[in-house]
Amino acid sequence: MLKRKLDRQTKALDLRKTESSALDSIPTIDQQFYAFECKLNEELGHLVLPKEISCVYNPVEYASSLHCAYLKKYLSGTKNVVFIGINPGPKGMCQTGIPFGNVGTVIKKMQLSGVVQQPPLLHDKRPVTGLDYRTEEQSGLRLWNLFEELAGSLDIFFQQCFVHNLCPLAFFDEKGGNVTPDHLKGDYKTLIRDKCLMTLDKQLELLRPQFIVAIGSWVEIELKKRSSYCKSSATVIRLKHPSMRVPNNTKWSEEAKALLEEKDLIKYICNKPEG
Repeated sequence: MLKRKLDRQTKALDLRKTESSALDSIPTIDQQFYAFECKLNEELGHLVLPKEISCVYNPVEYASSLHCAYLKKYLSGTKNVVFIGINPGPKGMCQTGIPFGNVGTVIKKMQLSGVVQQPPLLHDKRPVTGLDYRTEEQSGLRLWNLFEELAGSLDIFFQQCFVHNLCPLAFFDEKGGNVTPDHLKGDYKTLIRDKCLMTLDKQLELLRPQFIVAIGSWVEIELKKRSSYCKSSATVIRLKHPSMRVPNNTKWSEEAKALLEEKDLIKYICNKPEG
């Protein structure tokens, strides 16, 4: 009698251990998201560069420590709003591995740290010094300052929102000029766009946002025309890019805030409950 009872208890304990082990083996959302990125990186790495591009940086790879810290901290569940930029900038994500990743914001506001290594081929006019980089990334500074102003803190902002880039690569010409994906040419441009959109659709299926905020007109156009998720499951809204190089953009913060209020997105940025 006692032996049978002990046997039942042992089997129950073994079952709980098995269930616990199975749960531990299920990848988290940030791990699944990163796995999609790694698969995309592998595919993009096989593409032959066009002659006008002399260097390609992939900070998701060489700054993976910081990039994964960003995902782990801020991507623990589904999101209602995802902001999508075009690709890494030389003063932001190329230094930190984080979209619009102004170094000061990453260190002081996000409180993230990590090792940033070097791209396999470094352009002498586009150095990578990671968190020691001293020039502010103005677009990122504007974007994150707005989110912090609206939400109170970036931790609150990330409860229902996330920021990501359509393409993980930065492209530089022979003189070190920054070539964004919309200015690539020919078949290479098409391949980059299609592979990135295919991966983005998988990532959006994982995050299940109701709203996609495209940062810049090219991103908006491509998402509306070619993203299966955006065409079937989300509303796409265009936000003007915060770059100072965009004409008539001195009042970007005020205009961006007005747009987010008009589209009723402030409640998600502030992590307010529905209703």
